[in-house]
Amino acid sequence: MNKPSGKPHPASTNDERFKALLKATSDVVYSLNPDWSIMYELDGRGFLLDANKPTPEWKTRNVYHEDLEMVEAAIAYAIANKSIFQLEHRVNRADGGIGWTFSRAVPIFDSEGEITEWFGLASDITERKLAEQSLAQSRDILEQQKRTYETITSGTPDLMYVFDLDYRFTYANTALLNMWGKTWDDAIGKGLIENGYEQWHAEMHEREIDSIRETGSSIRGEVAFPHATLGRRLYDYILNPVFNESGEVIAVSGTTRDVTERDQWEQRLKESAERLQAMNEEFAAINEELTSSNEQILATNEDLTAANEALLDAKHTIEESKQALRLAIDAANFGTWYIHSVTREFITDARLKELHGYYPDEPLTIEQAIAQITDEYKDYVSQKLENAIYNNGDYDVTYTVIGLHDQRLRWLRAIGNLKSDPSGAFSAFTGVVMDITEQKMEDIRKNDFMGMVSHELKTPLTSLSAYLQLLEMRSQGNTDQVIRRAISQSVKQTKRMTDMINGFLDFSRLEAAQLEVSRSDFDIANLIKDAQEEVTMLYSTHRFIFEPVESQVINADKGKLGQVIANLIGNAVKYSAPDSMIQVSCTSNQDEIKVSVKDQGIGIRKEELPKLFERFYRVDNNNLISGFGIGLYVSSEIVKLHGGKIWAESNLGEGSVFTFTIPLK
Repeated sequence: MNKPSGKPHPASTNDERFKALLKATSDVVYSLNPDWSIMYELDGRGFLLDANKPTPEWKTRNVYHEDLEMVEAAIAYAIANKSIFQLEHRVNRADGGIGWTFSRAVPIFDSEGEITEWFGLASDITERKLAEQSLAQSRDILEQQKRTYETITSGTPDLMYVFDLDYRFTYANTALLNMWGKTWDDAIGKGLIENGYEQWHAEMHEREIDSIRETGSSIRGEVAFPHATLGRRLYDYILNPVFNESGEVIAVSGTTRDVTERDQWEQRLKESAERLQAMNEEFAAINEELTSSNEQILATNEDLTAANEALLDAKHTIEESKQALRLAIDAANFGTWYIHSVTREFITDARLKELHGYYPDEPLTIEQAIAQITDEYKDYVSQKLENAIYNNGDYDVTYTVIGLHDQRLRWLRAIGNLKSDPSGAFSAFTGVVMDITEQKMEDIRKNDFMGMVSHELKTPLTSLSAYLQLLEMRSQGNTDQVIRRAISQSVKQTKRMTDMINGFLDFSRLEAAQLEVSRSDFDIANLIKDAQEEVTMLYSTHRFIFEPVESQVINADKGKLGQVIANLIGNAVKYSAPDSMIQVSCTSNQDEIKVSVKDQGIGIRKEELPKLFERFYRVDNNNLISGFGIGLYVSSEIVKLHGGKIWAESNLGEGSVFTFTIPLK
């Protein structure tokens, strides 16, 4: 007789372990017959209704009705393929609600491989599925909000964005992404430094965000930032708090506008005002000198009375004309537009309608806007517009329009750019229009004034010059040195003012594109000789060296080239100390002549050399030296009209060399 071994039977041990495992798991346990028509048992675990006896209606009892067809299809597949059943689907919870489960059942086979039973577990995944649905809904909402924001902000050139309180960008419109040269995925969620801001710039905005969070107040400022394609630009920005229902700041929104053009206009206005002040001071100084000289001459000769009266009249004319030179301009308001490249839909704001003479509530089409453009610009603007919309060409045009209702002539400047829709089906052409009428009319009035004043002054000065030369000839035997010196100085001052007025006349003709050269054949050596004789008479305070010049016949405007040489010599005298040396040379080869004037004056800074030949430019080395800054500009244009070149070489404190060349052929 065998004794009991004391060990549990393997079968009973496995059953006990299996039951223990079922008690330990939190999953729902169930078993079904081979064709899934009857559920033998179901431990619902409080999630599903329990089944303590065979239940044929288990599907309608436990499976959510909208998922029943999907469940039956998965069951049929598992039975047909004798494979594991696994599926996520909705169920009717024990508490009457709707839940989600992940169900997994395995077939139990007999010795012949036939299914005798299905045994399964069902996990409660309701919370996970609800979280996934909430996350998907949130993503849909965020994406819808992003599309809404993009639709609203795509038609403006302004930069729009939102920061969280950790200084990260949570939104940026297309204009800002283009300025950065980045995509949404590259930029959103990133900080200031990551999006290309310099350290000081990032720290400044971070301090501003902290201040807005603490005070709830907006902040406005201006700052420079490098544009991805346009280079460094100036921007005006405003940062605003975003509050939640409790009045707490939860984010900071911002709007930024490119004000580079406005800043440049303001700078030009400031420079124009400074130049106007310099012109007024120069006229006052000249008038004071002439008045003093005239008083001395009138004491000895009645013939100068008429000349003096003419000068006084000229002075009166100048004083009355000062008011006409005041430059004033209002900050320009911008009009905006949007053009669909396929439908040609044209959307504008009220300001653009106003610039074309329309009322704010009137419709305005592209054709109507172009119809208001004057004939001389209509074809030009139309061609530029079509090329910009369909060929992505540049669009920066200046033109005139006649207002529909007010019949007012306006000068407008329009700037636009093409933006492709993400779908690729069309492009949007957007841009701005600004009113530059005041700037244009101011330029026209200034040029007309300069021409008018120069013509008005030239006649009395010509008479005065003749009187002075006659008086100078008659005073040769006069022993009174004071009178002779006064007459001599008056001749020089009159010559100086005559040259200045001739310069204004040439400048006025240049601005009106009417300055012409009258060519003739002459010997350049004779022109240099004439210049030598003139400076000997005018400038006794300096020493001149005129290097020998070989005879060379050229075809050019002798008078205007003489004017260029006289201007270069006059500048050398003004910017060099008395008794210093001024050297004039003229050489030639088979291609060109070359004239140089070298002085020992104060010199010019390297950075100023490229600006010397610009309109109204004066070096800052000595503000006491008179001049309007047009002599070199006119000289440069005269040389260019001859097909030549002009330039300057200098080191500060070491003098300067001004050179021009004229081609022989």
